[in-house]
Amino acid sequence: MDGTNEVKSIFFIGTFLMLFLALCLLFMVLFYQRHLTKIKKKETELLLKTALKSEKKERKRIAKDLHDAIQSDLNAIRNYVFLFSKKNRTTETPELLEAIKSSLEKAIENTRLISYQLMPPLLETSGFNLALRDYFEQLSASTGKDFKIDLNLEDNLVSDKISYELFRVVQELTSNMLKHGSITYCVARLSCTPTGVCFELIDDGIPFDFITAYRHAKGTGLKNIKSRLQSVAAQLEQKNIEKGNYYIISLSD
Repeated sequence: MDGTNEVKSIFFIGTFLMLFLALCLLFMVLFYQRHLTKIKKKETELLLKTALKSEKKERKRIAKDLHDAIQSDLNAIRNYVFLFSKKNRTTETPELLEAIKSSLEKAIENTRLISYQLMPPLLETSGFNLALRDYFEQLSASTGKDFKIDLNLEDNLVSDKISYELFRVVQELTSNMLKHGSITYCVARLSCTPTGVCFELIDDGIPFDFITAYRHAKGTGLKNIKSRLQSVAAQLEQKNIEKGNYYIISLSD
């Protein structure tokens, strides 16, 4: 009888130890998977930040080259054409010179716009608020739409480390509005919240379920917005309004 009890005890102890070891192994596997997921997430975030940082640096370099080199050369050619037209007032050359001058003016303006789109100069020298005002003024002038801002230009609520990414997101959103939204006006607001900064962008265009498209981003523009917001730990929401679209970007301190 004692032998039977001893065998049972050994069996139960062995079973308990096996279960304990199995649970320990399962816990170790789950812990390792979780740890591996965290490492992969950090690596992804680091790669994303590195890629965006490299992109910013390259954009800045190209914008500088366009402004300092190509635009300067175009201006020099324009001056040569002007001097040539002054010295050669024959009946055959005016129309040709006027066509050359017109083409040069367009090339200079296009170069300036491309340089601005790549890296707005005011963003680094004067901050997000003034850069946004300048950008909206240019959009209003070039599109005939009413782009306006509702913020205190002196309150630099957006830090330098996130101003570039937020500005690029605004560029993507406004481009989508103009291409697909049939808007007549757009207003931007910037305010403080208990947890950080709130940026709002409102238009009167065609309603679009942006959040669903954003979550399943396939287009380049949507992917750019998603990547940039992720890199600065920002959250994007969309409010339902009677007409148009209402985007809210929450930025933590």
